[in-house]
Amino acid sequence: MIEIGIRELRSDLSNHVKKAARGETVVITIGGEPVASLTSLGPRQQAQTMEDAYASGRVIRAPRRGETPPPPPKEKLTLDRPAEQIIDELREERI
Repeated sequence: MIEIGIRELRSDLSNHVKKAARGETVVITIGGEPVASLTSLGPRQQAQTMEDAYASGRVIRAPRRGETPPPPPKEKLTLDRPAEQIIDELREERI
C-alpha cells in the first residue's frame, strides 16, 4: 500500500495508475487524511464472441432461409399502465 498526497498524485498520475493496475493499492490523502484509494479492476474479462452468446442463451440466432423461427418467449409481459406513460416518466427522470 502506498500513501500519497493529492498534489503528488496530480503531478505523477500516470505512474500511480500503473502501480494500481499492477495490484498495489494507492491511498490518496488530503491534509494527511486518507480520502480515497486507487485499486486494480482485477483481471479483464475476455471479449465474448457471438458463439459464446448463442451458447449461453443470451442471444438467439435469426432463422436462416428455410428454417423455422425460434419459439416466442414463454412468459408474456403485462404492464400495469400504458407503455407511453412509462416512457414519458423515464424521460422526465433524465431531465
